[in-house]
Amino acid sequence: MKTRIQILSNTNYPLADVLKGELLESKDVKVAVAFLRKTGIERIQSALDYALTKNNANIEFIVGLDFKTTDYQALVTLNEIKTAYKGFNYFCFGDKRDNFNDLIFHPKFYLFSNENKNVPKFTSIIGSSNLTGGGLSENFEVNSIFREADPKYYSQLNAIYNEIKFTDSIFIPNKDYIERYADVKKTIDKSSEKIERNLKEKIEELRNEELVLPGTVPTLKRIIINIIKRKLAEGIKEVPLDVLYEESEKAVQENNYKFKMDTFRNSIRGELNRNEKDSTHPQNMFLFVRSSKGNYTLTEKGFNYEGR
Repeated sequence: MKTRIQILSNTNYPLADVLKGELLESKDVKVAVAFLRKTGIERIQSALDYALTKNNANIEFIVGLDFKTTDYQALVTLNEIKTAYKGFNYFCFGDKRDNFNDLIFHPKFYLFSNENKNVPKFTSIIGSSNLTGGGLSENFEVNSIFREADPKYYSQLNAIYNEIKFTDSIFIPNKDYIERYADVKKTIDKSSEKIERNLKEKIEELRNEELVLPGTVPTLKRIIINIIKRKLAEGIKEVPLDVLYEESEKAVQENNYKFKMDTFRNSIRGELNRNEKDSTHPQNMFLFVRSSKGNYTLTEKGFNYEGR
């Protein structure tokens, strides 16, 4: 078996599917992630149970607690798995404010091995995905996967795993700790909600500014504005919706812009309706005029729009 290296994003192949496949074939599993959420465990729960029961696998997790982002429900679930299976164990890496080396714990890697088969197999995964629902499935993450018979990369990462495991910032939480962690986490979450409410106006101002700043790819509203401007320059007084559909689809295809095409025309109508001068939408930028049924032109603001 030659070493095979893949680089994947969740958009082309969710990491959850990779982890589940590796769990089904592994005898030894080690995971070190900065953040853990119950949603992440749920994505791989069935394969985790299989590995522990059918493969008699040894599985370890090291989970970071910096910023109290790891949710306490995930710690409760890990404790339940540890109680149910003798082959499972987990550790926590203390918050920077509480540990002895002043480090923020931020790795994300997954190690799988099965040396009991005729052909030994070692898989290492390292990248941006935490063990959360978003990290394994929904977020735009990028991860490198190394599959090898001679564990060159696996050994290097395994050494780093052991370096983490045997530091004085590692501890094994008990039920009482998890309950107190839950109280702290709830307090932080409530405080965050209050802060969010207080900052809502400033956040909205930033969001509005983001919408008009230039970028690498035009937004759909920018594409529509460009089409209307071009048609008006050609002497057309108002642009039919069908033309906007066709020209927008053509622009996306020719430039390989990433839009969801199965609902693309609905998105066009949404932009036109939201930003039409008489719309009451709270995020209206007043860019378009519906001059007659199914026909559009631009407001003065639309003509002068410089955002992406």
